[in-house]
Amino acid sequence: MDEREELLKKIKILEDQLEYYRMRDAQMEQMLQEYNQFIKRQFELYDDFVKDIGTSRIVDPMTRVYSQEHMSRLITYYHQKAFEENRSYAIVMVRLCEKDEHFEKHLAFIGKLLKNVVRVPMDSVGKVSEDTFVILLTDVNKENAQKVVERIKDSLKRGVDANTKVSFKVYPNDGEDLQKMIQQLQSEVV
Repeated sequence: MDEREELLKKIKILEDQLEYYRMRDAQMEQMLQEYNQFIKRQFELYDDFVKDIGTSRIVDPMTRVYSQEHMSRLITYYHQKAFEENRSYAIVMVRLCEKDEHFEKHLAFIGKLLKNVVRVPMDSVGKVSEDTFVILLTDVNKENAQKVVERIKDSLKRGVDANTKVSFKVYPNDGEDLQKMIQQLQSEVV
C-alpha cells in the first residue's frame, strides 16, 4: 500500500506540473500572438512612412522642405525614440510674419536657408503652416540648440528682408509632453 500511495502522490505532482506547463504554454502562445500583432503594426507604420518618400506628400513643393504631415510623423517618432533611449532633442519654430508681395519668395529663401543651417541628414526641416517652419534637431542639448537658434536668427537677419520670429524647446529640459511643447512654440511665434 505504501508504494501505491507514493505512486499516486507522484502522479498527482506530475498532473499538477502538466497543468502548470499547459497554462504557461497558453500564456506563451498569447504573448506570441501579441508580439506578432505588434511587429505587424510596426511594419505597417514603416511602410506608411516609406511609401511616400519622394512624393508631394513628403515635400512641400514651394519651399522644398518636408511637409507638415511628414514632420508631424517624424517628430512624434523621434519623441518616442528619445524617451525610450534617454536622448535629448530640440524643436525650433520659425515664422515669417509679413505677408507682402515677396511672401512666397521669402518662404522659398527661408526653406533653403534653414536646410543649410542644420546638420542634414541628422536634422530635419519642414513647413507646418502657410508661414511657419519647424526644425527637428536630434541629439542636442540646450546649449547646442541655443547656438543653432542664434545661427538661424543671424542668417535670417542677413538674408531675409522681412520680420521673422524664432523660438525653440528642448526635450526633456523644457518639458516631456510633446503636444504642450508644440503649443508653447506656436504661441511664442504668433
